[in-house]
Amino acid sequence: MRTLKLLTAIAACAVSLWAQIPRERLETPQEQPAAPRVWSHPFQQAVYYGAGAQLGWLSGIGLSFRLSTPERWGGELNFGILKLQKMSFWCLGGELQYRLGISPSYRTYLLAGLGYYSHTTDEKPEPIWPVRFGLGLGFETFPVEMLALGAELAVTAYTNGDDVQILPMPQFGLMYYFR
Repeated sequence: MRTLKLLTAIAACAVSLWAQIPRERLETPQEQPAAPRVWSHPFQQAVYYGAGAQLGWLSGIGLSFRLSTPERWGGELNFGILKLQKMSFWCLGGELQYRLGISPSYRTYLLAGLGYYSHTTDEKPEPIWPVRFGLGLGFETFPVEMLALGAELAVTAYTNGDDVQILPMPQFGLMYYFR
């Protein structure tokens, strides 16, 4: 029995000494917390294309095709045609766009546009006010993801016969974006 008491005392001392020895953690170190992710719009990550319609006196009335790049630059081409009995109208135009800001619900951009408008009648066979160019600001809102309603206001210059007219002119559009 003495031996059992001695072994118990030695074991208790060993456990006590073992508990007092400083040790390094055997656990795996925890990873650093991930840096908070910064939100970015899909337009900031990849090239997007758009198809839709536009109504405006700077860069065109009719079908629109757009390109938006992550580098903030974009472009747009517009084409429309209308032929009635005594009148024909067609236009071809385009814009260069530079994105200023973007969020999940809107996009703003600067624009430079150019358009050619041909409006002829039986009485006047040559085009009326054919060339327009201008600079402005555009705004798009996204009521549904990737579907944009847009409005632009551009200071537009065009010829009216022999005179040059410079006026602020609005444009409106509907665009669906895809990759």
